[in-house]
Amino acid sequence: MKPTARTCHATRILLELAHHGHQSPMRASVLSVTIGISIKLLEKIIRPLKGAGLLKSVRGATGGYILGRDPSLITLADVLTTMEGAVFKPQCCESDTDCLLMEGCPTGSVWVDIARHMEMKFRATTLADFMNGPADTCPSRKARTDRAARVAREQTPDTAPEKTGDHAQAKGRGRVARRRKPGSATPAFRPAGRPRLV
Repeated sequence: MKPTARTCHATRILLELAHHGHQSPMRASVLSVTIGISIKLLEKIIRPLKGAGLLKSVRGATGGYILGRDPSLITLADVLTTMEGAVFKPQCCESDTDCLLMEGCPTGSVWVDIARHMEMKFRATTLADFMNGPADTCPSRKARTDRAARVAREQTPDTAPEKTGDHAQAKGRGRVARRRKPGSATPAFRPAGRPRLV
């Protein structure tokens, strides 16, 4: 059984939200940089997670995403079921599969038993178990986290320094002086409709 890339990304998204906590939501742009995927793909993965209640969206200027449950209540089985449809189910044991060996298959019961044990293990493993381990086992995670922090800082609205009145007036005088410079070959601008005195 090999989880798809979408399932791996979904698990990492939930784990990042678990590490971040509920103090403030994480923006989609910050999450995409941290995980290392595009925002478009991130939104596709978040949609089923949100529908399953594994995460929530917060609206507003400081909005983003937070976990929908406590990390100890979100299991790998929840993630797999949401993203894959099932934890692990052998295709040959599907009810609608046309198998020629269905009447006397010597492996069917073994596959079902393996699937049962795998499901038990996935249901016993939660996000909290991941959080108890080292957070920086991936060598590129720190670099992605640093980039995400820079993105978050860049998206924080800063108040641009206001120009002083003297500076604005000087700039205005400069424009007027250039427009009315004596001896200039360019004629001065005159609004339409104003009669020209002879």
